[in-house]
Amino acid sequence: MTVRSRAPGTPLRILQVAGAARAGGGEQVALRLHRAFLAHGHQAWLAVGSGADLPSEGLVSIPNRWAVGGWPRTVRRAQDWLLRFTEGRGQSRLDAVLEALVFPGVVWDLATGREDYTQPGTWLLPRTLPASPDVIQLHNLHARWLRREGFFDLRVLPGWSRRTPVVLTPHDPWLLTGHCAHPLGCPRWRIGCGRCPDLDIYPAVRRDATAANWQRKRRLFAESRLYLATPSRWLMSMFDEAGFPAVEKRVIPNGVESDVFTPGDRSAARRALGLDEQRPIVLIVANHLRTNPWKGYDWVREVAARLGADESLSVDIVCVGDEGPAEPAVNARVIFAGQVADVQRMASYYCAADVYLHASRADTFPLAVLEAMSSGLPVVATSVGGIPEQVEQGESGFLVRPGDVAAMAARVSELLRDAARARNMGARGRAIVERNFRFEIQVSAYLDWFAELREERVAAAASERRAGRSADRLDA
Repeated sequence: MTVRSRAPGTPLRILQVAGAARAGGGEQVALRLHRAFLAHGHQAWLAVGSGADLPSEGLVSIPNRWAVGGWPRTVRRAQDWLLRFTEGRGQSRLDAVLEALVFPGVVWDLATGREDYTQPGTWLLPRTLPASPDVIQLHNLHARWLRREGFFDLRVLPGWSRRTPVVLTPHDPWLLTGHCAHPLGCPRWRIGCGRCPDLDIYPAVRRDATAANWQRKRRLFAESRLYLATPSRWLMSMFDEAGFPAVEKRVIPNGVESDVFTPGDRSAARRALGLDEQRPIVLIVANHLRTNPWKGYDWVREVAARLGADESLSVDIVCVGDEGPAEPAVNARVIFAGQVADVQRMASYYCAADVYLHASRADTFPLAVLEAMSSGLPVVATSVGGIPEQVEQGESGFLVRPGDVAAMAARVSELLRDAARARNMGARGRAIVERNFRFEIQVSAYLDWFAELREERVAAAASERRAGRSADRLDA
């Protein structure tokens, strides 16, 4: 990744917070921004619930609740000794007993469906930094996939935002709901949740306390002074509809490293990756595709079956981000390439493909779609969330209604059979990225805004000092 240096100025001190350093979606956005801020000469920290051991400057671990306070640490040490003595037998039962003993409030919250905010490590975070940040940027603040209790305490928002500008950068609507990261068409987030139709949607809860969760979030936001940046107009429209009380709102789209994700030699990329050089390849990029409720793997399988039923077309559907044995169809194979951490290798998968398929049930502004467009691939995607802000219908790809697997398969087949049109669409997508969605544009937008926020804070502090001196003179 190449990041152009900016004009010299006073370096900013930027603290970002995200669930993990090794993950997809919003976590990858946070890590890329963090590295770019450092490359521009700013003092930057990325605080994470997991992955702070990644070899990258400025990563800070947010301690989990077992690491904060003498009593939890003592109990955890005793637990480790017991597990060594019993060779790990009964660990799950022991975990439950000790959690009830040390954190009875947490156990009660989880049992009754209340979202768990008991994360004392969050409150300690500013003290662990070598200097006070000029701005704090918060990405997704739920991470039940990381640890069942999450990693962040929303109750710090009022205090933090009174001292330092806090920019929320959500990558889904979780802040607006009673528990779910995507409401999937459910309208109840607009009226206060309650009577939730699906408690199992991630992050799942055991009981329906969604109305109380919704109200608690609203109270915390009303007590805070927050700035809001969303990656898509679609997500911003949800916050606008909810009447989110932000001091200032900006839509700053995610960006892609267009110097890394570029059109390339398809045959060479396939040889390097061990892929068939003769069969057309449809690429899908999604972490944990088969188990992620948003990614539409059942639709992918139906598309594969429809493509495979066409005897005149043999195709490989290559899925990056999940592992497992290949799933053969009559003339189509679903191949799982596993997790790909190396960005150059990931770029090779895009170069190797003919068409990119994105079959999500819900998405905000997916990086994978931008990477595919930047690599010169035509895109077939569901018209959900912010994807219509990325893909121009009929120009850089095709948008289909979610669940319309017949249309998905037909559009993919159309592009595989018409190489000239596929190339033209891919070139159009590349031009769109170069104009609107380069990573440098995203970085500059945030750094310019953060500099403005720091200047406003400095000016406000100076004004308060002048007002205080005037009051002192009047008293005298």
